[in-house]
Parts: sequence; structure tokens; C-alpha cells
Amino acid sequence: MQRAFQPDDLMAILDGIDDGVVKLDGQANFAAMNKAAASIYQRLGLNFQIMKGKSVWEIFPELKGTPVERELRSLLEDHVQVSFEFYYAKDHHWYETKGYPASPGAILVFRDITNRKAAAQSS
Repeated sequence: MQRAFQPDDLMAILDGIDDGVVKLDGQANFAAMNKAAASIYQRLGLNFQIMKGKSVWEIFPELKGTPVERELRSLLEDHVQVSFEFYYAKDHHWYETKGYPASPGAILVFRDITNRKAAAQSS
């Protein structure tokens, strides 16, 4: 008989993925993240202990009023999948982000696409 995934099994799988994976609760608070996401946030001087339980808007107030806010609100409030790219000026990187509704909250999967954007601009 096959057993269901346990939380530790799932986290081990997510930690093996190169993309950042973040779980937000229903109020846009950080609830969990994999190692790739933690590494990206570490570049910004952040860690999960600082971020846990705080909202995206508290950690990244500069995102308010941007297309990123509109996409995340659509994901969290309308429960629709989203996909977008954005430039984050604080670390001078481009990110491709996909968001999936999760009851409650959402899952964000993102990757740094700075090199791809630079290659596209130089060709």
C-alpha cells in the first residue's frame, strides 16, 4: 500500500527544486518557503524567521501600487492562477513568477530570469 506524502517528504522534494517556492496564507503572510526561495531572499538580507507570519506588503512595501500587487491580489482574492515577469530594482534582477491558489492562500513559484532578459536584449 502506498502512503500519502507527509509534510517532511513534500518539503524535501521542494528543497530539491531550483525554483523558489513560497506558501502564502490567506492574508498574504509568508507561511513556508523552500531553500531556493530562502537563497534569493538572503541576497536581500532577509531570512524566513524574519519573514514568517508577515505579509508580502510588510516585507516588500515598494510593491504596493505596482503590477505585482495587482497580480498577487488577483491570486489571493479572486483565486485565479497568475503568471508574470517583473524587475525588482533593489537587487537588479528580473523574476518570472507563477501563482497558484491554495486554500487558504497561495503558492508562488519563481525564478531569476535576469540572464535570459540580458541575452534577449543583446540579440
